[in-house]
Amino acid sequence: MENLYLEFYNQQTRKLHQDITKDVDLDKYPHIMFDDPYYCLKPDILIGRLDHKKTFGFLRQELEDIYIDQRYLIDSMHDDIVLVKEGVEPKIIEIVKRALNVIVATAKKTKTGLFFESDTYLDRRLEVDPYDGLVAGHVVMLEVEAIEQYAVFAHVTKIIGHINDPDINTLKIVNSYQWPQTFSDEVITSLKDIKVDLEQEKKERIDLTEQFIMTIDGKDAKDLDDAISLIFKDKQYHLGVHIADVSHYVKEGTPLDEEAYRRSTSSYLADRVIPMLPHLLSNDLCSLNPNEIKLTLSCQMVLDENAKVISYDIQKTFIESKKRLNYDEVNQFLNQNKSLQDPKLEEMLLNMNELSQKLKVIRRQRGEIEFESSELGFIVDKVGRVLDIYERKTDVAEELIESFMLIANETVAFHMFHADLPSIYRIHEKPDVVKLKNALQTVAKLGFPVNMKQIGNPKPLQVLTNKTADTTYGYIIHMLLLRAMQKAKYSEIQAPHFGLGARYYTHFTSPIRRYPDFILHRLIHRFVLGESKNMKKDIYYYQSMMPEIAQHTSDQERKSVQMERDVAKLKSCEYMQDKIGDYFKSTITQMMPSGMFIKLSNGIEGFVSLRSLDDYYMYDENNLTFIGNRGKKYRLGDQVKVELLDVDLSTKKMDFGIVDKTRGKQGNRNENYRSKQKSKT
Repeated sequence: MENLYLEFYNQQTRKLHQDITKDVDLDKYPHIMFDDPYYCLKPDILIGRLDHKKTFGFLRQELEDIYIDQRYLIDSMHDDIVLVKEGVEPKIIEIVKRALNVIVATAKKTKTGLFFESDTYLDRRLEVDPYDGLVAGHVVMLEVEAIEQYAVFAHVTKIIGHINDPDINTLKIVNSYQWPQTFSDEVITSLKDIKVDLEQEKKERIDLTEQFIMTIDGKDAKDLDDAISLIFKDKQYHLGVHIADVSHYVKEGTPLDEEAYRRSTSSYLADRVIPMLPHLLSNDLCSLNPNEIKLTLSCQMVLDENAKVISYDIQKTFIESKKRLNYDEVNQFLNQNKSLQDPKLEEMLLNMNELSQKLKVIRRQRGEIEFESSELGFIVDKVGRVLDIYERKTDVAEELIESFMLIANETVAFHMFHADLPSIYRIHEKPDVVKLKNALQTVAKLGFPVNMKQIGNPKPLQVLTNKTADTTYGYIIHMLLLRAMQKAKYSEIQAPHFGLGARYYTHFTSPIRRYPDFILHRLIHRFVLGESKNMKKDIYYYQSMMPEIAQHTSDQERKSVQMERDVAKLKSCEYMQDKIGDYFKSTITQMMPSGMFIKLSNGIEGFVSLRSLDDYYMYDENNLTFIGNRGKKYRLGDQVKVELLDVDLSTKKMDFGIVDKTRGKQGNRNENYRSKQKSKT
């Protein structure tokens, strides 16, 4: 074990069983004691992640954060994992793991030579070893060698580009997450080894080419990993969910497999996709393109008239998609009855929508919570410039595909669990009671009745989200509740999915873009389809490696999601930077001591600082309202007209001011407010 302290942090526990920790040299860990059969942190020792402010810090804890004065922070930095000794004045006694490993920086010229300006705030000077070939304006990746109280020492590992290069800001973000952007020569060369004997595969698989199978995806999607079919007869729905058999092409232990595991997910940025697998696989060999024979794993289910699964079969198949549809045309047919010029196709879509709605009712009855979240869509040109931004909406076609993927995922999870086979599950734990209680108290202040007696029960939350969905407070309340939820994750141990209200759940339907789905396919081949040559040995092998796979893929997913959000913020700022001085309609979505977050009608979010207003404002927490000395009020959920004051690309933030409605202009800007882009304002 690399560091026993770190294991306490990862497990979020204060004691570890000796069977997990193996032999431990307590001389190396002076803040741990042995209490047979457990190794425990000493009573006055805390471990956690540090939230480092300029002159103090907080040790972030589940229930109560611990304040740490500047003189006891030693040389710690933001997000470090640290040990803290409790007392009248808590102090950091050891840094367990540094958060800062790499830095993206820009070379700047001075009279004495080049210096490096970090993209992220450092509270100490940056010392970089000399590197040949650098000029002012080069953006570089630095690897941190050492961190001291007043300096960070690093060396250049690569040149990312030049500050004048198109789209350099997106490249900065991707590199800061150390996300691989290209495939190595070894991986690309290994693609030549992929050979498929299609005629032999046809002999070993079930032929579904005569079935009417189709795909429904976004207009621009190229990695089509799921197809569907439906036959309604004798008051029963015969639903087929057919998924690209990626694991047949990517063999275990190959460079391709190792690279897919390292990435664990495709990343969908505002203007590009960084795929988990090379395009030869993701867009060609594995993609279920129309009128092509493709190898698949199919979950074929029979559902009764009430949409309950009464039988199922997981099979090795080959298909030929007869039609590629996109969400827009399916929505137009189902919502507006716009003909698709194919009676057979139209009849199937109507039956599919009917089944989808029945499945939705079942999920709602069992406690699925339908959160309304906001996701931005970007229209970009060939060089990555944002031409327009819109808020993505889910319609009946998207719900149809979601319903079928959900029921297939649940069915496969049910099978793997009851067959007692190694598997990977998608779990979602119950919300933190304290966080949820605080969120519900805020909802109550907005005037909506809440059920505090059944806190943690999904039913009251479901009622609340349904009742508020179409109100002006819908988005705000849903965001409040979402922040109180735990994050869904992968696990080798089966557990319910709280948000979906599902007893069994996994990810089976997207192996082109998610490694957990891909590894599940490999398990299905070995154990469900009987391809293992030594079941006992293989079961032990996969059981032992699943915890690490679940942890790694969960970590990579979170990393990818945060990178996608950062790029979305960047592209929003780039789109808005020539609109300084323009007015926008917005809603106040969150209150902070220093101001208010607002959301524009197109989904873009920004901040209104109290210092930009024309009065001194006090926060009335009971009424979620800022009240000015002259009686003006701003409440959570209010619709306000705002002016864009400043756009800061480096921090990916936008500052707004509230427009005085009575005067019809930005008449309430504080004279002390100074824009960071004076020339533009």
